[in-house]
Amino acid sequence: MIKEIKKLTNIKRLNNSINGIPKYKLYFNNEVLTTKNDSMIVYSISDNLINKNLEVKYYYTKKGKAILENYTIV
Repeated sequence: MIKEIKKLTNIKRLNNSINGIPKYKLYFNNEVLTTKNDSMIVYSISDNLINKNLEVKYYYTKKGKAILENYTIV
């Protein structure tokens, strides 16, 4: 698990999971983190977070995709 402070620059809404839960891509300058399928954290993500510093906890999949585990506003 990686823990870093990053500035959120953009949010992109992706297709919902088969259970109807939203999914997002979060953009931090040159890095992109994606929310996990059926993660409840997506309900706390909004445009109000853009341009704020977030302490993000994430991990990489075997295919090299960065997956958001949790975040807090710094």
